[in-house]
Formats: sequence, C-alpha cells, structure tokens
Amino acid sequence: MAASLTLRLLGTPGVVRENGTVGPPVTGQALALLAVLACAGERGVARDKLFALLWPEADASAASHRLSQLVHWARRTLESPTVVNGTKELRLHGSGLACDLWDFEEARRTGRLEQAAALYAPFMDGFYLPGGAGFERWAESRRSELAREYQETLETLAVQAEARGDRLAAAEWWERLSRHDPLSSRVTMHLMTALAAAGERARALAHAQSYQRQVRADLDAEPSPAVLALAQMLTREPGAVAAPPVLAVGVLPFLALGDDPELRALADGLTEELMTALGELAGVRVASRMALMAVKLETPDVRELGARLGLGAVLEGSLRSAAGRVRLSVRMVDVADGCQRWVERWDLPAGEGPPDEDALARQVADRFQMRSLGSGRGGLRGSPSAGGAGAPPAAHG
Repeated sequence: MAASLTLRLLGTPGVVRENGTVGPPVTGQALALLAVLACAGERGVARDKLFALLWPEADASAASHRLSQLVHWARRTLESPTVVNGTKELRLHGSGLACDLWDFEEARRTGRLEQAAALYAPFMDGFYLPGGAGFERWAESRRSELAREYQETLETLAVQAEARGDRLAAAEWWERLSRHDPLSSRVTMHLMTALAAAGERARALAHAQSYQRQVRADLDAEPSPAVLALAQMLTREPGAVAAPPVLAVGVLPFLALGDDPELRALADGLTEELMTALGELAGVRVASRMALMAVKLETPDVRELGARLGLGAVLEGSLRSAAGRVRLSVRMVDVADGCQRWVERWDLPAGEGPPDEDALARQVADRFQMRSLGSGRGGLRGSPSAGGAGAPPAAHG
C-alpha cells in the first residue's frame, strides 16, 4: 500500500500528506516517540529505554501508563491501528507511513548519492522537548551522526566527479561540503584546488579569505598554514592551476586486537583523526570513509579497491596491549601490486590516561609524509617522537 502520510524528520519535523499538505498535528512527546522509533527501524526500542528518554523522573508504572496513552493517541491521529506495534519493543510500522529519514538512508545504501544529498537537512531542526533532557541528548547524537553521513556523501560525490574529469561538478560538490563544514582546512584546500582547476582562481582566493576570517572569528585561532600556502601560490602564479594530488590514499579502520573497549575507542578515534591529518598535507587526497568501506565490502582485493577509487596507497593499522604498553602498527600498502611498502611502530605507555589522538595522528601523518612524499613537516622531520608534549615515544621500523 502506498504511504499516505510522511513523517518528516530532516529539517523542520512534522507529518505531511501525500499531496504535500500539512498532515495531522503531531508535536511534543508524540513526535519525539515517532522519531526514536523511526531511527530504530526493525530493531525496535525497548519500553524501558523509551521511559528513560521521555519520562526520566517518572516511576515505571506511571511511565508505562503515559507510553500506552501516547501510542493510542498516535494510532488514532495517524489513522492506523498498527502504525506503532510491539510489546516489549515498540516499532514504527511502515505500511501507510513514509519517512524522509528512511529515504535518505536507503538512497545512501543503494548508491543514489545525489538523491541522498538532496534529501538531507539537519535532523529535527528547531525541535525542542521541554523537560526531555535525555531525548535532547539522544537527538543531538543522532543529528551529529547524520551530519557526518551527509559530509561523507558530499565528499564521495566530489571525488567521483574528479575521477571522471568533471571539474565543474567536483567544485560544486566541494563547495556544498564547505558550506556544511566551513572550518575544515582539508575541505577548504580541496575546494580551492577544484575551483582553480575549473578556471575559477578568483573564487578560490576569495574562499581562502573567507575561511581565514571565519577561523579567526569562530575559533579565535590562526588558519591552517597549508591553506595560506596554497592561496599564496595562486596569487603568485595567476595562470597556475593547483596541481592534482600527488598521492590519493585510503585509511582503513584501525583494528583493536583484543577485547579492551578503551583500545577499540582509541582505534576508532585514531582512524578519524588520521584521515583529517593526512587531508591537511599538501599533495594528498584522502578517500571518504563511506566510499572506502562501500568498495571494501564488495572486494577484499586492495588492488581492485585502489583502481575503483583512484587510490595510490592504503594505510592499515592495529593496536594491541602487551607488557604494560600499547603498540600501534601502521602499514602502507601500494595498491598497484598489493605489496607492503613500509611499516612503522609506536610504543605508548599504558595506564597513564588515554593518548592524545590528534597528536598521535599527526605523528603518523608526518611519518607518512616523510616515507611516502619525501619530506617532513617542521620540527617533526625524520622523527615521529619530536612532537613535544603529548607526543608518543620514538617509532621503530
């Protein structure tokens, strides 16, 4: 049966009819309940979790009564006796009800990325649930997660446009990503490079200036030297087009060997920070996580992975605890032949608090630059341990 009502969660939330007119008035706790159930999908949500999100101060009996009333109201208002079903876990039944969030996730899952990009808007934008601190924290977490998915979608579209030589489309996608993440030096450099390659040098320089002003105003910090250097190059050489990346690289999720949850968290965080640090290096393009994992799921062959994404190398890493220390191992694999080109190891003292993920990622990025691009960065040249406070011990390899 075709859906007659659509639950909108991207942008201003609410319910609309099939013809686009405003649907039944669903607000407050009812809208919050539908949002939580829509995000859970077929997994459903345990009643106890709903109690904690919507009525954290109420006892179980009172919360159960309120939830039953809310479910009954939703079924009557949405004119569907099965729109919310389940006993121990509640689920949102899709028959007769569509949801823009489901459409966004399905478009990403099936590779219809332009459609996904068109559907996106901030999750439940402007919605506030009085007295619902638990729900607000949940919503903010979901909002951030969807924003990251949108960012990955735009970056994948930009990289795909670059791969097929469509410079104008690449610049448009990088520009959309820049509007979404205006303080990212990595995105700024990609946009400047794409604009210059498309013959829009003046726009590239204007964007560099806009980035500098916003970083100083919003972060009270100095802009990235790499952005300034690229802007200076374009200023000195009016006819120059920013050179294409020297090396395109993919960063596979780092592995945590063992069952230590702190080690897993460190591996996840280090993967993200390393992608950012590598993206700030001149002459490096970093594949988006979404694009990399989508191809990785289809083929285990690193050579095919590299060919499909236009990569020159893949970085792999692992962390393990042993004898009171944490060992980080990082390997670079040449996708042309699937052979390992180099490996580096860092030994980190355990039990002294979590390592500074950003500092550690920059140590790895500097080692990558020295080993793969033939140069180091400032005082870190030639030694991953020269980073001062918070830097890991010397690398081995």
